[in-house]
Amino acid sequence: MHPSTLGQLAQQEKTRREVLHKSDLIPPLPDLVAVVLTALNKQETEPQDLEQLMRNDQVLVAKMLAMVNSPFYGMSRTIRTVRESVMVLGFRGVRSLVLATSTAKFLQRDYSCYGHDGKGLWLHAVSVAAGAKALARECKLGADAAEQLFVAGLLHDIGKMLLVTYLADSGKRYDGKQSVTEFERQVIGIDHTEAGALVTAKWSLAPEIQEVIKSHHERPAGPAARSVAVVRLADALAHETGVGYLPGRAPVASILPEDLAALSLTNETWSAVRDVVVAKMDEAVAALAGLGS
Repeated sequence: MHPSTLGQLAQQEKTRREVLHKSDLIPPLPDLVAVVLTALNKQETEPQDLEQLMRNDQVLVAKMLAMVNSPFYGMSRTIRTVRESVMVLGFRGVRSLVLATSTAKFLQRDYSCYGHDGKGLWLHAVSVAAGAKALARECKLGADAAEQLFVAGLLHDIGKMLLVTYLADSGKRYDGKQSVTEFERQVIGIDHTEAGALVTAKWSLAPEIQEVIKSHHERPAGPAARSVAVVRLADALAHETGVGYLPGRAPVASILPEDLAALSLTNETWSAVRDVVVAKMDEAVAALAGLGS
């Protein structure tokens, strides 16, 4: 092997180990958010308990209420309190809101080396989240699964948060012509799916969400296949529309036959479902684009 190649591989492995072992690179979720998420996982928690917990963070509450009252949620009346949000959306719906409002800041940094424009990763994440939720509903996967896939779609690229500095320092820019994970491994030595698994583990998110984020560029078998198919199809549609990307920098969209098969979708049914999903993605981007600020 050529000495320069050996040197490159050594540097990649060094960087990979640095990312894997420097857990301080992963910002924690705010203390209150962690407490709220824990409370949401307890069967004995009541809506008033959440309201009491969140009373001291009016900024978070304001963002949550702005999101739930946006056109994306299509409420017939104005939701004014956390308790009302729970009654209308359920605990899983509120969990989605809490995670969306608290993690948005991590997705609104400068990700131009990945081809994103200003706030582009956030816009892409919102698009994929809404697409995954809509697709799950169209495929009759259930309300709980739809909310869980909203979160998985929102955070599917969260690993880029750990890698963007290394990529920017390398001077190389992703042009969308090859697999982004191959590009990351060549330049850095680790890709955003592996980095994303680290982040979501530290944040103690549901194992199912961690699995989707870890596997959304792979071909998993078993129970994860359907969930990964949902997020990957939503991701492909988001790439197709180019939302959040600089002109010509979005990855080539690829609809995989095995993903359609995992959801029992034929080419004909996919065509109809696709139009519904894209419409929901457009609605979400228009409604939620400014809510992460």
